[in-house]
Amino acid sequence: MNTLSQAPGPLITIEGIVIDVIIHREPNATPADGVPAFLEHGAMIDTGASATCIDYRIAHALKLRQIDQRTIGTVGGPIQVAVFLGMLEIPQLGFKRLDRLFAPKIERINYSVLTGRSVLKEFVFTYDGPADVCHFARPQRPPDHDDFAS
Repeated sequence: MNTLSQAPGPLITIEGIVIDVIIHREPNATPADGVPAFLEHGAMIDTGASATCIDYRIAHALKLRQIDQRTIGTVGGPIQVAVFLGMLEIPQLGFKRLDRLFAPKIERINYSVLTGRSVLKEFVFTYDGPADVCHFARPQRPPDHDDFAS
């Protein structure tokens, strides 16, 4: 297990468990008529999710490139999902990274984006339930993660 060698950076407080995110097409994606370069959404912070999940309609609207197909666990049991490559940006946290975006085909959803531990591991993160606020701070050294996109 990795431990922080230094104190975390400045504390950022977010009210509630929904944070604004921007999903961008890949930086080198060919422009296409009628295809937006990005879409903005509210994302539920989900500590139970290992990765970021987006509604499959977002992936299709942005014409993101599918890079994989995986089975993931959900409350309703395991399902097959397409995995797309896109740029995930969280302006409030100064976070922007090319990432795997899992896109389940679920018709009835409460949130179009779930931000999971693949993002949360970049921060010292706490949730204050009685106050309904999330606190984020960046560690002084970046965490280890794979660079799959190169």
